[in-house]
Amino acid sequence: MKNRFFAFAVVPWLVVLTLPGPARGAGTAENANDLMATVLLGCRSAASAVSTSVGKVHLHEWYWRSNGELLETEAVYSVASSGDRFKVAAEVTYLRNDLTMPGSDPGLRAIPPQTVVKQELSYDGERVISYTPAQNRAVIADTDSSVGRDLRQIRLKVLSPGLGVPTLAAASPLPDYTRTGPYVLRREVVDGEECIVVEFVDARPDARGGEVKFYSTSWINPQRGFTLSRGESRAQGGPYGEGTLLAQAEVETRQCGGGLWGISEVEREQYALDSSGRRYLQSRTITTFDPGYRLNAPVTKDMLTVKLPPGTKVHNELLDEQYTVR
Repeated sequence: MKNRFFAFAVVPWLVVLTLPGPARGAGTAENANDLMATVLLGCRSAASAVSTSVGKVHLHEWYWRSNGELLETEAVYSVASSGDRFKVAAEVTYLRNDLTMPGSDPGLRAIPPQTVVKQELSYDGERVISYTPAQNRAVIADTDSSVGRDLRQIRLKVLSPGLGVPTLAAASPLPDYTRTGPYVLRREVVDGEECIVVEFVDARPDARGGEVKFYSTSWINPQRGFTLSRGESRAQGGPYGEGTLLAQAEVETRQCGGGLWGISEVEREQYALDSSGRRYLQSRTITTFDPGYRLNAPVTKDMLTVKLPPGTKVHNELLDEQYTVR
């Protein structure tokens, strides 16, 4: 079965809840509230069911500028995680690089096709370590640093367990945004299986005195342990007019060991507006998890540690010191 969503979902096969009656738009508000409570419980149970992950993830990415310039890469990420701790060894191959526009990262523009870039990053709950073998250099910093942002980006890309399970929070994490929902819209059959369609809306004031609303809609499949069968992000108001699709994705799910559901492949598209307000395809990403990618598998401290070889030049931003590994 193919699903649509933006990130990795891991869900316990054994979470089977009795669903209330008709949803919002097809019954009473009381039934819709009961159904929303059931969905929230299922999602929270799914998020708490996974403690570790280990395996390889493959990404093929296309990124377009508004003038058509293209950056295309293939990457392999070797991942290990345990709770908040996380390590990834990345190997990125640049297949095509047309970027010339002002505003593009100068270092990125200079990378020729067929260049292979390797990097290791880890987070031990307090600090981030980044190691670049080609330069034999390492940086130790906090999560708000540039290497911390690199780690968060990669963690989202490889879709580590828990990040794809919708939290459906009642408040927006973004400043100046007000959230409505989450609430149940309706029931809908997707690929022969009934899903619960849930939505929340984040709104912010527009510079012209109006309001811009961002809609996040999820089709949640309780028969598959509350995995997501479809999802999309839309915007309305301001530069987005009556409504603009911002992102959508297709995902293939599979049963994992230990009574868990997981995702084997994600195909995602993201859109943006150019300077004239025209929507264009900004990126396309295909993320594939190896068949051997495991959830709740044993993960040791050694698997979560970046090992710095002798001779590595280290900049510890936390202590404001530099040294060479002996």
